Amino acid sequence: MSETYFITGATGFIGSCLARKLVGLGARVKCLVRPTSNRDELRRLGDVEFIEGDLKDGAALAAGVAGVSGVFHLAGLTRERRSGEFMEVNCGGTLDLVRYCVRSGNNPTFVFVSSLSAAGIAPKGDVLSGQTGERLYDLCRRKRETDYPRPISPYGRSKFAAEQNLQDYAAKLPITIVRPPYVFGERDMASEPLFTMAKRRGNFVNPGWKDHYFSFVYVEDLIDILIAAMKNGERLTPTSLVPTQESGARAKFCSGKGIYFATAPEPILFSEFGRMIGRAYGRKRTRVFRVPPMGVLGAGVYGEIYKSLRGGGFAMDFNKAIEALRGPWICSGVKAAEQLGATISPELEEKIARVALWYENRNKR
Repeated sequence: MSETYFITGATGFIGSCLARKLVGLGARVKCLVRPTSNRDELRRLGDVEFIEGDLKDGAALAAGVAGVSGVFHLAGLTRERRSGEFMEVNCGGTLDLVRYCVRSGNNPTFVFVSSLSAAGIAPKGDVLSGQTGERLYDLCRRKRETDYPRPISPYGRSKFAAEQNLQDYAAKLPITIVRPPYVFGERDMASEPLFTMAKRRGNFVNPGWKDHYFSFVYVEDLIDILIAAMKNGERLTPTSLVPTQESGARAKFCSGKGIYFATAPEPILFSEFGRMIGRAYGRKRTRVFRVPPMGVLGAGVYGEIYKSLRGGGFAMDFNKAIEALRGPWICSGVKAAEQLGATISPELEEKIARVALWYENRNKR
């Protein structure tokens, strides 16, 4: 691989893993970084060019896309400090970046890392394969690329809006959208508290009374799908997200062309995720405590107040609370497997154990 790629969000959990993989494959990498970002991980990779700036910096975006064959757009907000910031950064920043790609004249392939949140929770339908005796809220089929998106949170709506903006540029640029569900892996600081809780106290917290099914993806598997999507993925069309005629008044379906979910083959209950972490640390039993919905919403409200007073992020905000209480968050990886050859091995518990060991070794240093 001798291509040059531009990565936004390169200092983040997924972005740094992607940069490492691309450099290992022989590619040149340009990374958009803030002046205050920690670049230690990226510096160790060697052949990496730093472009200082952010998604609001036109000069940085122009320099980043110049001469590249592809753009991996990972930068975005998962928590907002003020109302409207999700839409401003996740949607507006994506629109600015794709415009600079068009102006560059390189015709770079554009891979956008969206989210299952953009698609929304799974629709009612087929029973999960291999499961029996599900309660009513579990009788859902996995979200597919042809399901018309129905985001339920401000974050999800901002990601879907970004996808719609990209659709407007589908005739001018080769664009592919990848929607991961819950991503876990080494160097993921956001998930560390869950691993620490299960290891030290043998406890795990489930938000709400309902124990929903979740799709998960290990970061290295996601990276393989992103690179495959860049090389030979299906491309977005000007009608990929337009409701099909048979959808009726309430849109149910779209073509979904140029869009992929990236997920492990089988979803699991969120409580089972906690038990897998516990087993990784040698615990025979992990106690799962269910937080009442009002407690989850209360934590979300507290997070919003904290943000307004301190101007910084809190572990839980109202957006996270909304998503945590709804579900199932499950999607199908069949299309990615068939079209990209990106078959993900089913050993989810093995991968969780690998991550648990990384956290343990890191904390010993």
